[in-house]
Amino acid sequence: MKTRAVFLFALLVSLPASGETITVAAKRLLDVTTGTYVENPVVRIENGVVTSVEKRKAGASVTLDLGDVTLLPGLTDCHVHLIGRDEQTPYQRLTETTAHAALEGAVNARKTLEAGFTTVRDLGARDFADVALRDEIAAGRVPGPRMLVATKSISATGGHGDLNDLPEDVHVQRYSGIADGPDEIRKKVRENIKFGADWIKVLGTGGIGSANTDPRQADYTEEEIRAAVLAAREKGRDVAVHAHGTLGILRAARSGVRSIEHSSMLDDEAIAVLKANGTFIVSNPLTNATMLERGAAGGYQDYQLRKSREIYGLKVESLRKAIRAGIPIAYGTDAGVQIHGINGRQLAMYVEAGMTPLQAIQSATLVAARLLRMEKKIGQVAPGTFGDLVAVAGDPLTDVRLLESPQAVVKEGKLVFTRR
Repeated sequence: MKTRAVFLFALLVSLPASGETITVAAKRLLDVTTGTYVENPVVRIENGVVTSVEKRKAGASVTLDLGDVTLLPGLTDCHVHLIGRDEQTPYQRLTETTAHAALEGAVNARKTLEAGFTTVRDLGARDFADVALRDEIAAGRVPGPRMLVATKSISATGGHGDLNDLPEDVHVQRYSGIADGPDEIRKKVRENIKFGADWIKVLGTGGIGSANTDPRQADYTEEEIRAAVLAAREKGRDVAVHAHGTLGILRAARSGVRSIEHSSMLDDEAIAVLKANGTFIVSNPLTNATMLERGAAGGYQDYQLRKSREIYGLKVESLRKAIRAGIPIAYGTDAGVQIHGINGRQLAMYVEAGMTPLQAIQSATLVAARLLRMEKKIGQVAPGTFGDLVAVAGDPLTDVRLLESPQAVVKEGKLVFTRR
């Protein structure tokens, strides 16, 4: 560990400072659009942005030669929760201060970046700590992926975002994302945006992690979800809806949301509505698999494990249906429910569900970029995009699991992680 740290420090201090030019060479680069390889590429990055991708000329010097590795664009996770310590019980979460949760968020951000994920969409955090972390990362004071944040998830009374395991006479002021009816929802959307939200997150059904909720049950009407969509749209924001059950999925898709998270119970009607509306889904089977693997040792409660067992198979089958139907599936792991830094493990699960390795990689690059409306900035290595690169040993189109252990990560032209 000490040797790696010394080597990384030496590389970092030898590289150009932010705002200058860096050239990165490797044995090959995967063009994620075509699925073909560019041999012996040199990626030129100026002021954090790619300006050219060319074949290396014999004898040409470069700033950073990563050797016999494959380069890919930095990956994107469209569903994380960076704030707070992972593997906490519900009671432990209540005892964690906002300051502690924010500091844990900085640790989680670094783990995520070192896993090869240079962009994330954080879909729900407490007390606007995600806004602070986003801004510190953007200012270069904290290492981590660039963040788009949703601040406080909007929940119906008694819904997935409410504290349903507390008695009526115990009042906790920490959470204020509860809103019922179109007027309250519009106000909550505007409040979130006022304090820094890039996205709006609505909890459309019950959830696995919440006490006394049913993932199959829809908690918001179509009118209520549409109120959030219109209020967000007026401020140039999109809406993501947490929805496991079929009715919640249908109501969200018909309301014009940009993405549906989990989408665990797709039927033919839901698939038809998703296709007609061009709605993205973000399926996260890794969460359920990890919960069942870790059990009580991971801080998960009996009711959470029971619901996870009930949902897991339905979610995987729904993912298979969506793949066959050609629904746009953006990569998202729900990291924070499980530990951070293992985001890449879900790629293999997408392949097992029916994607090719290239399609799985595209879900975390091209498709994720489209979902976030950032396709000109992330998701590929091309002039005008951010200088984000992840390097793996070998051919990821043969073994997508290589992306679970990146050899190096570059963000905006700066080496931020290496195993060598």
